[in-house]
Amino acid sequence: MPRAKKPPKPKITADQRKDWRNLPLEHWKTPTVHAMVADLNREQYEVNTYIPLRGWSFEQGVIKRALTQYGAEALRETITRAFREHRVSPQYPQLTAGFLIAYLLPRIMPQVLAEQARASKQAEYCGNSADNNPLTDDEIIDLF
Repeated sequence: MPRAKKPPKPKITADQRKDWRNLPLEHWKTPTVHAMVADLNREQYEVNTYIPLRGWSFEQGVIKRALTQYGAEALRETITRAFREHRVSPQYPQLTAGFLIAYLLPRIMPQVLAEQARASKQAEYCGNSADNNPLTDDEIIDLF
């Protein structure tokens, strides 16, 4: 008896892949991160033409490595913080993905990972739901 085929996954177009604000994190790839960095440069520093550090292939490599090593959520938070903290100069009027990952990520990523670990530990400890609370509302009121 032949196996039943799984339904095909919905295809993500190139335009959808570059829409970093609406694309779920599990679908993030290198073009998504490039689009995010270019958009943030355009919005915050008014840079219309994005010029990569050491060429496109270098940036694609460091982005891919960072996505694989840390995940999309941590990388997105690191990029957001880098744009909040970093100040451009007339000599370097934009923040490139290559510079951000090569030089700013080692300083910011440990903070992001520590906060994620703390949040997951707190969620585990607190339970984040009323089902995990062994006391009823009346018992809690009686304690006070």
